Amino acid sequence: MRRRTLLATPALAAGAALLPATAAEAAGTSPSAPAGTSPSAPAGTSPSAPAGGGQPVPLAVPLHDVNVIGGRVLTLPDGTPMLYGVTTGTPAKLSGVDARSGVARFSVPLPDADGSYTVVAGTDGSLYAGAYDNGRLYRVSADGATVTDLGQPLADQTFLWDLAVAPDGRLFGVTYPGARLFAYDPAGGGVHDYGAVTADTTQARTVEVVGATVYVGTMTPAHLFAIDAASGAKTELPLPSGVDAATQSIFDVNAAGGLLYVRIGTDIKYSPLYALDPATGQWSAPLSQVAGLELPAPDPDGRVYVMRNNELTAWDPASGASSGTGLVYPGRVYNYRGVGWVDLADPDWPGQTLTGWFWRGELWRYNPETGKSWVSTDSTLPGEPIPVISLASAHDGTVLAGGYLGGFARVDPDDATVQFHRFSQTERLLDDGTAIWLGTYPDARGYRYDPARPWSSPEYSPGPPGTPDNPVTAWNFAGYADPQDRILSLARVGDYLIGGTGPKGPTFGGALAVYDTGSGQARFTATGLGDRAASALAAPARSRADIVYVGTWTQGGTGAGTPPETLGTVFAYDIGRDRVLWQRSPVPGAARYAALLFDTQGRLWTVADSTLAELNPANGKVRRSVRLGDPVSGGTWPAEVAILQPAPGGQALYVKSGGRVWWVSTRTLAATDLGLPGYREFTALPCGDLVLALDEQLYRWTPPARLRGGA
Repeated sequence: MRRRTLLATPALAAGAALLPATAAEAAGTSPSAPAGTSPSAPAGTSPSAPAGGGQPVPLAVPLHDVNVIGGRVLTLPDGTPMLYGVTTGTPAKLSGVDARSGVARFSVPLPDADGSYTVVAGTDGSLYAGAYDNGRLYRVSADGATVTDLGQPLADQTFLWDLAVAPDGRLFGVTYPGARLFAYDPAGGGVHDYGAVTADTTQARTVEVVGATVYVGTMTPAHLFAIDAASGAKTELPLPSGVDAATQSIFDVNAAGGLLYVRIGTDIKYSPLYALDPATGQWSAPLSQVAGLELPAPDPDGRVYVMRNNELTAWDPASGASSGTGLVYPGRVYNYRGVGWVDLADPDWPGQTLTGWFWRGELWRYNPETGKSWVSTDSTLPGEPIPVISLASAHDGTVLAGGYLGGFARVDPDDATVQFHRFSQTERLLDDGTAIWLGTYPDARGYRYDPARPWSSPEYSPGPPGTPDNPVTAWNFAGYADPQDRILSLARVGDYLIGGTGPKGPTFGGALAVYDTGSGQARFTATGLGDRAASALAAPARSRADIVYVGTWTQGGTGAGTPPETLGTVFAYDIGRDRVLWQRSPVPGAARYAALLFDTQGRLWTVADSTLAELNPANGKVRRSVRLGDPVSGGTWPAEVAILQPAPGGQALYVKSGGRVWWVSTRTLAATDLGLPGYREFTALPCGDLVLALDEQLYRWTPPARLRGGA
């Protein structure tokens, strides 16, 4: 799906043009020969042998928190009500907590799983969890005594998004990236593959079973299918009036009280909830701003309970009436996890009490008979280390780290002390000497953080009452005409902080956030980008002109198909005039310009697929280049493809390319493979050491003496 047309893309400046290189290649394929070289880097230049330095030394695990997504409430045969949930980690763990006491009875690992969006109770009394990023299915006994890895139901699927249990005991599941439906038979272990539910999306997001009918909802574009479990016959159901299926997603489908509750919108955090009567095909009017992921059974009056605007809310879809319960969970993320009715055997909580978790493992309760509610102050689930997805060096000598699914930390590389803050998924970091800038997911939000002041994030981790917000929001792409989700790059240019973004969902085309640090105002532009995302930014340190250099890649957002463009570009953007000065595809065939850097000598460098190239800042033409390994496929974040960092002395670069880390002389382009494969991120310290990230662990590596001090 291409960029939406609501956002105009201004033309290039007079005289500017998009200048292709001499050859092209399809995105995601490897060039058949090394990229072109210049006389100062003769053709055939190749990296030398590994550097032979010491091994990286573990430094710290900087990020640690609780994040529970998939959950389930189940009352055991002996009458004990239990909550089960999966916390993300390496590996993820499934925990069982006594709903009456709030005490965890067990926590068991799910081997090789990173997390789970779905936990169901089978008719055999076992728990089943579908995992990511390995697409595997796990069976866990209700007491946690046994964990069985049932393998991948569908071998080429990496996300098992959702599960539902049929009356005959079979489990139905939906997947990414094939948008497929399958059935698993716990009795015999057989799998039936129903195939892709549709060809125009990669994500079958949600599934529910009612009798002999399986309901499947997809992410952009939105489809709702009714599928006969026996024959596989498929019927697409009409969506509610006013829903734009081309731009919206179905995030949840839940059956309760004879109705199907379907959450449809553009924002997975909170979107309108509709009720469908399958017998008549009639849709209710929507209830706005409802958070997912699932629903409990209705209460005796037919009301369902949802999280809406941070409050547990009772909704009667027949009348459309809704009322708050007084149970409030503050912050940006407020959907409950694992929710259901239980008997607490406590006179203070008579009859049936609704219970569940919030995302950080806080246990909550609401009793409709008394109106009483309660939320625990602490997590009832164990925390886990968080994978590091962003790294940067700070001016005070510390290292900044951002985490997958949440978290920000500052690490002292000398004594390994850590300052951790609960925060959003932090995908890009920059210390410009005046503030620390945080680029977060979703909605491609930018924040300004002053490390000299107390931390207080009202969205994630508020400080004591009266503490000023810190960090503060600089920009937010929520509601923007062309929805953006990820901050792929950050750069300081004079009085401006620039953020380069990638799109939301299966679409193409990024944007630039231009934030005026003096006025505190932000504007958004897609100038120069078209169907490409802004994967890299750079600006010379001593320039008086407000010009930022932008590298682009052809990749789209989550679940996007084949890119409409085959070549990435580099362009010079005049911030004040909102125009492109020049733009070209300088390296033949390159689809991804994932890193840009001005070195201390004012030279402009880029990594195009797996080619390191020096560019002329005046026109983007290649001055010199060298191939560093083979291009890597995939990659959500640019640092998975390429990183550029200056080495001490100003005469060399540290480069990530082809899945490895290199030391490259900027004088000769002689390249040394440092023997450091597999690291997601790295940043260079002033002394020349590298701090590297692999999963949740940071390492420190000291280069050989012969590589110190330049070349």
